[in-house]
Amino acid sequence: MVDILIVGAGAAGLTAARTLSGAGRSVTVLEARERIGGRIHTLRTNFTVPVAEGGAEFMHGNLPLTTALMQEANMPFYEGDGATWNVQHHRLQKGDIMPEGWDELNNKLRSLKEDMSIGAFLRQYFGDDAHRALRENITRLVEGYDAADVDKASAFALREEWAAEENLTGYRPKQGYGPLMEFLQHKCTAQGVVFHFKNNVTHIRYTQDYVEVTTAEGERYIGRKLVITVPVAVLNAGAVAFSPEPVQHLQALRRIETGGVIKFLIEFTGKFWERSQPDEGYVMPDLHFLFSDAYVPTWWTQNPAQSTLLSGWLSGPVTKHLRKGDHELLQEAFHSLAYIFNCTEVYLRQHIRNAKVFNWVTDPFARGAYAYKSVGNDEALKILAVPVDDKLYFAGEAYYNGPEMGTVEAALASGTTIAEKILKEKHL
Repeated sequence: MVDILIVGAGAAGLTAARTLSGAGRSVTVLEARERIGGRIHTLRTNFTVPVAEGGAEFMHGNLPLTTALMQEANMPFYEGDGATWNVQHHRLQKGDIMPEGWDELNNKLRSLKEDMSIGAFLRQYFGDDAHRALRENITRLVEGYDAADVDKASAFALREEWAAEENLTGYRPKQGYGPLMEFLQHKCTAQGVVFHFKNNVTHIRYTQDYVEVTTAEGERYIGRKLVITVPVAVLNAGAVAFSPEPVQHLQALRRIETGGVIKFLIEFTGKFWERSQPDEGYVMPDLHFLFSDAYVPTWWTQNPAQSTLLSGWLSGPVTKHLRKGDHELLQEAFHSLAYIFNCTEVYLRQHIRNAKVFNWVTDPFARGAYAYKSVGNDEALKILAVPVDDKLYFAGEAYYNGPEMGTVEAALASGTTIAEKILKEKHL
């Protein structure tokens, strides 16, 4: 029997494993996939560009744990740079476009005394025809950036997020997040952590003396304690059974919302969007971010890194109801890009080298992208921060109660916090 079992080899699981094993505890990590990282997925095949991220990609702001880990691993990161372009109603514009009424909305948000969903807020204070465009723009923003449902997302949380973003700087790991996860795994292995891949935990049984987990592959593992870093959406789908059921914790889990994201990676033979003499379509020099009203509305480059990759982003409630396969989704992406760049799909396809879709909603080990703050979920997070009978502990980006919820930083922080909590307990 090991001291601690950890379910999941993503950022939270690896961080917890490193901290616990570094303190002399025996640790076994069970991972359903064939790889580490979870919703971090840096591609090593198919693409010829230096970095292609199928999952997490950005460092949002100055993040102490992420930055410290990058520095320890001697892995540089760089600041994204370049121009923002917009295509709305077939019209191309350069620069950030703030929706009309944005200042008025922020003033009203700042004076709000009681939390409500941002959708309810918009209907209550900006529900007339004069503010229709504002409502539509805010809905696109919340669904696009936070991958959230406007009828669930907290107005208070968005108020804090938007205020913080006024001075937010965006960075990227130069080599991607994948090597950072490999660095953590190497540290864990050096400290005696045992990893078992392709072990999909489906049942957890716990007593006063031990925890027993069973996998879909028929394997059984026993430990004194268990750290669960399984994504919230997977737990809420009933993919893991508990004996006995921790009723209060399961109810709290259902109050944590996860956004849906489908990500597109399309590598081109060159930066056709920067042609000095275009033979077809729009030219967008120094392109960094691109926002539009297309089906796949958001795209970005690796600027200032020299890369011919465009990353596309479709998110929000619409992704949870799509029944399209990868081929159909790619067709939608090509169609969107043709509209955005005002060119034909035939022209686009002539320049495509590789393309891949990452549908995190249909991924059975993710069932979504990342968590967002919904109305009233602070109480749920407080419940989930308390272990079940001092045996089961929850860790991951969704369990972090702070402004970085939903990020790699949140996963690192949560994994560290839970590990330190376990180490403080005298009976282990």
